[in-house]
Amino acid sequence: MEMEKYASSKLRGEMKEKKVTTKVMCGLLKEKLDISLNEQSFNNKIARANFGATFFFQCMYVLNVRLINFDIDNIEFNNKKV
Repeated sequence: MEMEKYASSKLRGEMKEKKVTTKVMCGLLKEKLDISLNEQSFNNKIARANFGATFFFQCMYVLNVRLINFDIDNIEFNNKKV
């Protein structure tokens, strides 16, 4: 799986595990970090996997995820699987 898609999948998985909807996620981002995104913008960003590491970690922070495990063997780096 490509790195960007893996990050998107990881974020969605954490949201699902914590039963956090997109609407709630946008509210948490606004409340805790003053990041304003509407639901459509958030969904577009995640669907396109168009976000940086900072946004990923901001999302993990508002979800109260303090330990993140990555399955590095299933991530493709520069079109090469590690």
